[in-house]
Amino acid sequence: MFEVSIELVPIPRGRKYGIFPLDVKALGAGLALVEGTGYEPTDTGSIIYIDRGESLDGPLSRIETAGGKILLPKAENSGGNGFIAQFRDSEGNRVGLHSSD
Repeated sequence: MFEVSIELVPIPRGRKYGIFPLDVKALGAGLALVEGTGYEPTDTGSIIYIDRGESLDGPLSRIETAGGKILLPKAENSGGNGFIAQFRDSEGNRVGLHSSD
């Protein structure tokens, strides 16, 4: 849905570790996903927001095809600070998106 390839990194103890690419020139934040025993998906815990740059339209159009569900359609963020949306991913986690437009 984000149109990026996650780099799988081998780690011990039966866990999976995937890294989203980081664009250092764009001053973006890095992101890693870890899966393992005792790590349970949830949509009731903290929400991580991923900045998608200028628009949420592309990622939102691919969520349901990728097995997710849109929980909060694109909406203006309070204080005129861009736009947000939320979705449940295919594993059951609630994830937020942010964009400037």
